[in-house]
Amino acid sequence: MIMPYSGSCLCGSIRYEIHRNHLNAIHCYCGMCRKAHGTAFSTHVLATPTQIMWTHGESLRKAYESSSKSFREFCPECGTHLLVHGQSGDGSLAIPAGTIDGDSELTIMGHMYTEELVSWYTIADDLPQHKQWPAGFGPNQI
Repeated sequence: MIMPYSGSCLCGSIRYEIHRNHLNAIHCYCGMCRKAHGTAFSTHVLATPTQIMWTHGESLRKAYESSSKSFREFCPECGTHLLVHGQSGDGSLAIPAGTIDGDSELTIMGHMYTEELVSWYTIADDLPQHKQWPAGFGPNQI
């Protein structure tokens, strides 16, 4: 059953809904995610463009080209990182899980860019680990 999962930036200027029957996510350890989130890794929910709907403040979103053809969108008011797109080349979107309202259940699919894992963090589960972007991991897996 498709459900709406709501989310927003810290100040509430930008709001969205993800329309899915479940939320799959992946932990990313790349240096760009570490810098963007200020953490050892970021957790992103994967979605297709048709699964996300901006419900408030869509025109406020600002984009930053963080690498060739890859963009990170954020709220210019509070700085919240809201979206990553272009990195996979297949149209999939990555939505930082921490922006989802409440305590929605996530299915963590694994870890990516583990070749950039920092020495001060240890992965403590048995989920699949991928040195870079997992092959075939995009809209077909969400």
